[in-house]
Amino acid sequence: MKKRLLILFVMALTILFTGCERRELVRNNASINIRLDLQLNVKVNGKIEALPTPEMMRVMFFDYETFDLITESYLPAGGGNVSIPPGRYKLIVYNFDTETTLLRNDRNYYSIEAYTNEIPTSMRSAILNSIQYSIPASKGGSDDTDWDKLLSKVQSNPIVYEPDHLFVSHEEIEVLNIEGEQVIEASAETIVETWEIFVNIKNEQYIASARALLTGQIGSNFIGLPKEEGKTDTDVTLMFDMEPEDEEGENHVIASKFNTFGKNPSVDSRLWLTIIIKTTGGDILEWHRDITDEFFMDEALENNTIHIQDEIDVPIPENPQGGGGGFQPGVEDWEEENIPIEI
Repeated sequence: MKKRLLILFVMALTILFTGCERRELVRNNASINIRLDLQLNVKVNGKIEALPTPEMMRVMFFDYETFDLITESYLPAGGGNVSIPPGRYKLIVYNFDTETTLLRNDRNYYSIEAYTNEIPTSMRSAILNSIQYSIPASKGGSDDTDWDKLLSKVQSNPIVYEPDHLFVSHEEIEVLNIEGEQVIEASAETIVETWEIFVNIKNEQYIASARALLTGQIGSNFIGLPKEEGKTDTDVTLMFDMEPEDEEGENHVIASKFNTFGKNPSVDSRLWLTIIIKTTGGDILEWHRDITDEFFMDEALENNTIHIQDEIDVPIPENPQGGGGGFQPGVEDWEEENIPIEI
């Protein structure tokens, strides 16, 4: 009897130790409250301007060691609550409501890149034809060799749309396995620069439309890096529209406020400004100038404003349409084309 009891006891111990396995307790997701401070003020032409508040923010959590995307959420501009397993993460937050600024390669922290699309082929061809076959206008003191260099650069470089402001925050965070809510403070600022440019002009009443090309610009920014470090060396030509304006006094200018990822840091990168004007008489003329020196003036860098003292002289059309015209942005040659936007 004792022998049987001993055998049963040994069997019970065997089942006990072989049938059980030590396992870690499953940890529930932690609740975190992301409080986001958006730096909406930018300096343009010596003045502080407030940019519109974004509609939605994309919050991305990347693995701290592999840098791969783990999960993502969408929050209002001021932030909100997110549920995520405890651990260490690299965090990127950016506004998800841009039209021209696009994101690609977003599965890895260091590869996520902000950029803008190239203009359609038909629009590019029309612009290049306008430059090559336009009425000669003031070239700002440039010689024929410089003009050839500019034509070559514009013909070879991508021509892209200007970017929307992209507010970015990138942080290293640790989500704790604690009861209650954990608060994470983050600050986001735009990685896009806003500049204003002014060029003196004569007979501006005969301008029907004007479009500018600016070479030597950066094509994209890796937003997982600080703003300056994330700038790429992709050399592009930026396209934006210009309009006549009246400055104080008797000066008349053609002006534009445009956005850019910044100037290409390459020492060989020159800033050529080309303005293509269509007159009310239907003529096309071009004006171009190397504005690199004006860009690097202390006043320009401090205020993000470029003043070009040369004057564009718009010829008086023989038969101005509309009895003298004025600025008409609806000219058929400059109609925008709808293109699909990657989301």
